[in-house]
Amino acid sequence: MIRLRNPQDLAAGIFLIVVAVLALVFSTNLPIGKLVSMGPGYVPRTLSWVLGGVGVLIAGRAFTIDGPRLDSWALRPLAALTASILVFAFLLERAGLVIAIIITVAVARVAAPGMTLRQVIGVGVVLAAGSALLFVTLLGLPLRIWPEFPG
Repeated sequence: MIRLRNPQDLAAGIFLIVVAVLALVFSTNLPIGKLVSMGPGYVPRTLSWVLGGVGVLIAGRAFTIDGPRLDSWALRPLAALTASILVFAFLLERAGLVIAIIITVAVARVAAPGMTLRQVIGVGVVLAAGSALLFVTLLGLPLRIWPEFPG
C-alpha cells in the first residue's frame, strides 16, 4: 500500500500542477510556432510543461521522503495579498502606476500588521518611483504614470 510521508510536498506538487494546467488552458489560443520561429505561445507552453513536470516530481517525493505535516493556512495574509493584486489590476489603467502601487502596498499592509504608516508610505513611494523609472522611462512601456483628469 502506498503511504503518504510528506503532505507538504504533495500539496506543493498539486499546486504547481494546477498552475501549469491553468497556464496551458489560458495559452491555447496563442500560436506556438517553431523553435526557430517562436510564436507568442511557445514560451508560456514550454514553461507550463516544465512547471507541471516539477510539480509531478515534488508530488512524487511526498510518497518517498519523510517530511513535515501540512500546517494550517494563514488566511489573513492570503486574502490581503490577493486583494492587493486585484486592487493593482483594477487601478493601473484608472489611477495610473504611481497611485496604483501606493494603494496596493497599503492594502498589502494588512498581511503584515507590524508595519507603521511611515514604512508603508516609504515602501510605496520607493516602489512607485522605481517602477515608473524602470517600466516607463527605461523600457518605454506605454503606462500612464498619473491619472488623467478631464478638462
